[in-house]
Amino acid sequence: MASRVNDDCAKARGDMSMTADRRTFLKGTALVATTGALGASALLSACAGGSRGARPVGDTIRFGFLADMQVPDPDIFYEGEGLQVTLSVYEGLVAYKPDSPEIGPALAESWTTTDDGLTYTFKLRPGVTFHDGTPMTAATIIESFHRRAAVNQAPAYLVADVASMSAPDDTTLVIELPHPVEPFLDYLACPWGLKAVSPTAVRTHGVNGDLAQGWLSTHDAGTGPYQITEFVPSSHYTLTAYDGYWGTKPEFTSLRVEIIPDITTQRLLLEQGQLDIVTKGLPIAAIEAMKTNSALTVVEHPTAFKSSIFLNWKKGVFSDREFRQAMRSAVDVPALIEPAYGSTASRSTQFYPAGVLPEGAAPDAPDHDVAPLKALIAKLRDSDKQIDLAYDEAGGATDARVTELLQTQLAALGFTATVRAMPTSQVFALHSTPIGQQPHMLIHGSGGDALNADTTLRIFFRTGVSPINWFNYSNTALDAVMDAGQRSRSKADAQVQWVKGAEIVMDQAWVVNLYDIRDVIVTNSGIGQIVHTLLGLGMVPINLLRKVKAR
Repeated sequence: MASRVNDDCAKARGDMSMTADRRTFLKGTALVATTGALGASALLSACAGGSRGARPVGDTIRFGFLADMQVPDPDIFYEGEGLQVTLSVYEGLVAYKPDSPEIGPALAESWTTTDDGLTYTFKLRPGVTFHDGTPMTAATIIESFHRRAAVNQAPAYLVADVASMSAPDDTTLVIELPHPVEPFLDYLACPWGLKAVSPTAVRTHGVNGDLAQGWLSTHDAGTGPYQITEFVPSSHYTLTAYDGYWGTKPEFTSLRVEIIPDITTQRLLLEQGQLDIVTKGLPIAAIEAMKTNSALTVVEHPTAFKSSIFLNWKKGVFSDREFRQAMRSAVDVPALIEPAYGSTASRSTQFYPAGVLPEGAAPDAPDHDVAPLKALIAKLRDSDKQIDLAYDEAGGATDARVTELLQTQLAALGFTATVRAMPTSQVFALHSTPIGQQPHMLIHGSGGDALNADTTLRIFFRTGVSPINWFNYSNTALDAVMDAGQRSRSKADAQVQWVKGAEIVMDQAWVVNLYDIRDVIVTNSGIGQIVHTLLGLGMVPINLLRKVKAR
């Protein structure tokens, strides 16, 4: 057995060149599927060889994605897996400060707002260039606004309220709104907010009026610290540092992203030095074990993100509000958290992500009571007790474990639940999927696009929106609350509406909020200065990472 382990470990190390194609890179990981009775976890322990000292790192940061990302075009991209790419190559006017809801400068150095909330004036940084050498000016930002509106994909709602724009000079941008938009700066600061896109690149690479959408599906036209030099869908992406970047220069000259759907494989590659960062999906047992390895650094950060169960209000028993209300009470949330997350998650006690509203503003923590749901299930025909339970495969081992635990709870209640992992692309297409092919329940991360409660309501529950109003929820009273909150003149007035909106959703029982998640980021211990942002799991600005100096 020892000889076999050594052979397999050698095989794992042998062919994993990060400059080879994905097939060559993953060839060495076949041992995970062929170890038979040895098992993946035992092999991992054997290969890891115990704790080692800090490893030196090269000039390339090697990263694993659990799923292929959508195209890197910032006016189309609207997923979580892939933000490391888009935010490395594109920038907006403003951005959230690390681990804070406070908005700070980005391409804009400063800004002012008129008392009526209708006019925003941004002072832009001079001397910024796009990756093609085009100067970034107020006029190019205006063209970026127009492109996003014309492409009209999911992120377009973030600029939909703009009435007009003007550029008095190259570094002054004026934006006029038709009415107050309380979360407007949050719309600009969020990861999916407006990004500067080179109009030169759009004109040069546009085909038949497509605004370069074809070209930008594998290239970039941003101002960020990195530029895309290779983008092979379903395989790998390579980003290279942009020499003309205006801000903090990257110490790592390239970023290599491999699509590795199996988190166990990612862990093995990290422990063997073939990856440098794993940011999500690790089971709690693996996290605890990796904390003892001196060759790795494990850090935790808060996030404005939670996990929830979305109930399909149009399918089967959950078309009955009484069933949905009973389900909100029947789920034993603490029993899901400990086995899957340990101390890296805590039970959700509020409707919105932690920190978005003042503590206690929209409480949501139903008392655990299985009796009402059991009584309702007992009256059902056997055919109505069959439940399709799904989760996004990009959620990794943690979401898989939570789903299995929930399946067991549902069985104890009287349901027969079938579990399936859905590719992210299918999850994001649920809103247009025939009801018969939709699951009854979907476990998925939840939170707003921005650190403002408006976006939590607007993207998940607004009538007619896509793609993440998974089951086409609709309530006219809720829509009116969203509009009133968005057009409020002050944050306090807006929060009154956000609380009303939360109460409507909880009354409709469309969602069971489970737990607030902490980011667990594991890196090669030769990497330091891990800066983090609250939005988007595992969001670590690559250009700010630094090599740990040898003592």
